[in-house]
Amino acid sequence: MLIEKAFIYRFLALAFSYPDWEVILELRSALPDLEKCLKTIGLNFPAEEVGKVLEESKGKLLDLQGEFTSLFETSLKAPARETSYELDKTARRSVEMADILGFYRAFGLELKAPLEPDNLVAELEFLSYLLQKAHQLDGEGKEISLDAYRKFLKDHLGRWFGVFCEKVMENTETDYYKVMAKLLKDFLELETRDLKVEKLTTYKKETLEGSTWKCGFME
Repeated sequence: MLIEKAFIYRFLALAFSYPDWEVILELRSALPDLEKCLKTIGLNFPAEEVGKVLEESKGKLLDLQGEFTSLFETSLKAPARETSYELDKTARRSVEMADILGFYRAFGLELKAPLEPDNLVAELEFLSYLLQKAHQLDGEGKEISLDAYRKFLKDHLGRWFGVFCEKVMENTETDYYKVMAKLLKDFLELETRDLKVEKLTTYKKETLEGSTWKCGFME
């Protein structure tokens, strides 16, 4: 089931990327495979709901783009960055970012600007990459990729996806993001079920609004 899970991670990374026509069309073309992958891994999620919001997005692309910017970038209603949820631990932010970059570099990966290392899309793409790599390898190479997958999920995305998804569903009136956040939440709850994850549960928007800390881009 490694390649099916990798596909779902990739689908979700696209779903939370900036919604232009190319992204929407790629997501729509991937719907049949998404449905097959969800069934294969045993996740009971209505793929038809994903199809419905993608169909509706055809006439609402500008609204969807505005909602993306509002939710994740300007209003800080649901920032799509891991370190946004570590606001009361200034020292930990730099530690977490360094650890994330260490994972990427260990596999020879570089991040394209303007995406930041702790961005949701970057973390989803990385987990997809690890599962694809594990699918292609045998023996020690396979185990190295799977071990990195488990550790990254436990130490990073597995910690903050829950509070992120809750904030999205609480703060959006857009069915597209409600459905995608629910899919993300259900999938990662399944993937973290057997991991002892110390999940983040709070988010202090007012603290983030006063923060001037920024991370540089990978080169």
